[in-house]
Amino acid sequence: MDQQTVEQNEAIFVDLVASSWRRHSEMVRATQTDDLLLGAMIASGVGQGWSLIDLGSDGRTHLIRFDHAASQSRMVIAIDSLAEDLQTAKVLGRLARVTVGYGRRVDNLGTVFQAVKTEIKSAIIASDEPGVITVDGDLSTGYVYATVPLLLDLDEYLSGPLQVDYPKLSAHVGAVVHSLNKYLTGRLAV
Repeated sequence: MDQQTVEQNEAIFVDLVASSWRRHSEMVRATQTDDLLLGAMIASGVGQGWSLIDLGSDGRTHLIRFDHAASQSRMVIAIDSLAEDLQTAKVLGRLARVTVGYGRRVDNLGTVFQAVKTEIKSAIIASDEPGVITVDGDLSTGYVYATVPLLLDLDEYLSGPLQVDYPKLSAHVGAVVHSLNKYLTGRLAV
């Protein structure tokens, strides 16, 4: 082989390796964006004064619970990745069903029963449609929760490859928690 052919072959090889790494990185990003956002939500919550009290994951669905002792309130976030494969992520975006819940401790169990009873009467129990707020009570802990499912493109919270836009993420989660707190306050008439 002459020198020119050798150099052309080496250049082709280098280009193939580089493009392979770009594709590999895209595939990894598709499967790890929800994990990255899970960690970011934990950091954001703790940074806003919440204490992490529970964390669970099966690799695709993640659940985190926070407690705010001073206000006797809790925040629950469930992230269910809907686009873990590269094809879906490229076509639809890195979609995830993110359910945010806000709970308040209620000393009067009758209030918990009333909140749940009112919810049953309204016939919008456990809807997974985006934006539908539901109320539920946990009789064992005395918390009443308002939850809302959202359909989010996780790429909106990334400012670069595997870098999180913390101000945007914190502002969005804070706005949802604020709205759920306001809804719950009205529902409980407190």
